[in-house]
Amino acid sequence: MLLPDKYILRRWTKHAKQAPVFDQTTGLSVDNSFGQYLMSRHGMLTHAASKLVDDASLTDARSTFLLGEFQSLRIRVKDIDSGGDIGMSRNKTREETQVVRDPNPFRAKGRGKRPKSRKEKVLSQSNRQCRACGNSGHDKRTCPTL
Repeated sequence: MLLPDKYILRRWTKHAKQAPVFDQTTGLSVDNSFGQYLMSRHGMLTHAASKLVDDASLTDARSTFLLGEFQSLRIRVKDIDSGGDIGMSRNKTREETQVVRDPNPFRAKGRGKRPKSRKEKVLSQSNRQCRACGNSGHDKRTCPTL
């Protein structure tokens, strides 16, 4: 007996960790099926802005021009009035796009070892001894008796 797909959450499947796939020609995300709209748009815009910054940072004239354009673009973007997307606050969008990560690893069954003090650690380490004479402080290669 198989369970219907509506009862199986996407985070339980093997496709839960798949990153969005981008089209090379448009730069837009191909599969935005499970709430990745904001993240894919942010990634696309960051990539485009990064290319611009790389090109403009080569000279002072380009840098000052791009800074001015960024300021004018920021004003123009704030003035855009499209239905619904602009009205959301930044904190609200973060709450809506929750990311499911792998659980933290934990220790195996059983009781953990007792923590040892430094003194116990030093005492438990055995002093190495020379195999030729039996004294400590040197080994067979550097033995003074040989």
